[in-house]
Amino acid sequence: MIRWTRTLTLGVATVAALALAAPTQAATYRVDGKQKTIDADAGRYRMSGGLIGKWVTISSQQVAAEPYYEATGTEEFRGCIDRRRDRSCAGDPSGTLLFDFRLWALNATADPASLIWGACSHPIRSGTGDFRGAQGVIMFVDSPAATAVKTAYIGTITTKGGKASRHAARAKAATRPGC
Repeated sequence: MIRWTRTLTLGVATVAALALAAPTQAATYRVDGKQKTIDADAGRYRMSGGLIGKWVTISSQQVAAEPYYEATGTEEFRGCIDRRRDRSCAGDPSGTLLFDFRLWALNATADPASLIWGACSHPIRSGTGDFRGAQGVIMFVDSPAATAVKTAYIGTITTKGGKASRHAARAKAATRPGC
């Protein structure tokens, strides 16, 4: 009986040591917030909410003009995931994310300022810093406003390490099959 107890104790100690030494598991973060236009002509924006930082359009190509406007391209985010929602990047995953995007918009006229609705999909292509090897997608919705377009976003980002925020648990619980 003593030998069995020692073996069991040694086994438990070994498993505990391996668990502590194992690399940190991937973490999935639910992000949502707003994008503010800094310079539309230069493709520069500022992110707030779950993402804090700068967003830049690198390339954009029109795919269609009718019946709705459609474009594809690449965009880059430099900043962090604000896990604690304290408007600070201190201690949060940070780096650069490169996205491919596809945009759809319906305008009342040929003028982009006549927006009726817009939406775009941003799957992650690559990342640097804490975002190296990240995966996920962010969806944007554009709505007309009195003086400018309002842009909101929601999505998930899975990083290779770190602890998921409380928002990740909500995102996992809210996952439903569909589009």
